[in-house]
Amino acid sequence: MKEEKGALVKALELCKNLSVNLTHIESRPSVNNAGNEYDFFMDCKCEASVKEDFLSQLKSLALSVKVLARTPSEDEVPWFPRHIQELDKFANRVLSYGAELDSDHPGFTDEVYKARRKEFADIAYNYKHGEPIPRVEYTEQEKATWRTIFRELTKLYPTHACKEFNHVFPLLKENCGYSEDTIPQLQVVSDFLKKCTGFTLRPVAGLLSSRDFLTGTGVQSLPFDAVHPPLLQTNVHSGAGRLPRTAGPRGPLLRPQFRPILSGSLKMWAVRLN
Repeated sequence: MKEEKGALVKALELCKNLSVNLTHIESRPSVNNAGNEYDFFMDCKCEASVKEDFLSQLKSLALSVKVLARTPSEDEVPWFPRHIQELDKFANRVLSYGAELDSDHPGFTDEVYKARRKEFADIAYNYKHGEPIPRVEYTEQEKATWRTIFRELTKLYPTHACKEFNHVFPLLKENCGYSEDTIPQLQVVSDFLKKCTGFTLRPVAGLLSSRDFLTGTGVQSLPFDAVHPPLLQTNVHSGAGRLPRTAGPRGPLLRPQFRPILSGSLKMWAVRLN
């Protein structure tokens, strides 16, 4: 849309008039004309009977409209990325933003915890493909937590982890600095993962749907939830859990097959694959 007063209001009024449920909206300066135009991402739900009318009127208000169908009709194929750079188009289409917490979450009333979550969520939200993943400085409390968890987990790996995991974990210690005193930085881990498998890590600002997560693996990118829970615990869950298996020789063998499967798969199959 062109940058002018009332431009977005007209689109919102259109949603109201046609009973279109707007569940999520994002805006950013247009990559084509940052000074005079804005790109908007709108996640909408509407009755099939008003879909064409809604799109027709929306196109009259905007310079261009691109539809990314999550629940396509029988003769439609859901949109999926054909190049890794296209992950930028849906990486922020999260089910819940990292800064948000349910009322029953243990950290719901902890303002320091919530502020830290938002800090990580904002890093992931503003990330674009090709940029280095920002370096994070951890607090002494976070380092102490990591130290305790790392020490206890490494005692269990020899007897409780699979052969592939125990093959790769020493390589992560050697090449990525995994240790009691060092919380690994995602860019360092991503560089090592790319050398081993061709995959890279990508921070995301919250939970993705099963389809979106697996679609990312189809273009050799592993969505790395940077904030659920905050990045320290995500490093434990994914960095010291999932990632060593992914970096092994068998990890990437099936993942490129997900893209053609998911390009036309039903939601229930995406959930089962995940």
